[in-house]
Amino acid sequence: MDDLQPEELALHQVLSAVKPAALPIGFRDAVMASVRAEDPSSAWEWIVAAALALPSVAYLLWELTAHGSEFLASFGAIVAAAQGLDEATGADFFVDGLAIVAFALVGIASVLAAHALIRTTAQRSLIR
Repeated sequence: MDDLQPEELALHQVLSAVKPAALPIGFRDAVMASVRAEDPSSAWEWIVAAALALPSVAYLLWELTAHGSEFLASFGAIVAAAQGLDEATGADFFVDGLAIVAFALVGIASVLAAHALIRTTAQRSLIR
């Protein structure tokens, strides 16, 4: 508890007072069965995922081909700054807002596609 701030102590005490309980056996299977039992037509999810991902991926590829060296240098500087490695060097970088939005849209499309894939696949279990 040495690493907690004073304002976090009350919340920590409340959460630590709750006894951990395991989920009932079969809970995950029941949730997945209810997800699969919904209307199996997930074509709209694939269409929305493609509408979000394809333009975003096309923009990111164009950005990489048109301004590849700047884009990669900026990305490297962002990673170095996130790791705290640029404190001595003071590296400057720019953040391309459209690239950030494109990455976010690809992530959202991936979630939609994963949900559509889960709903359409037959139940498979590795442990029987």
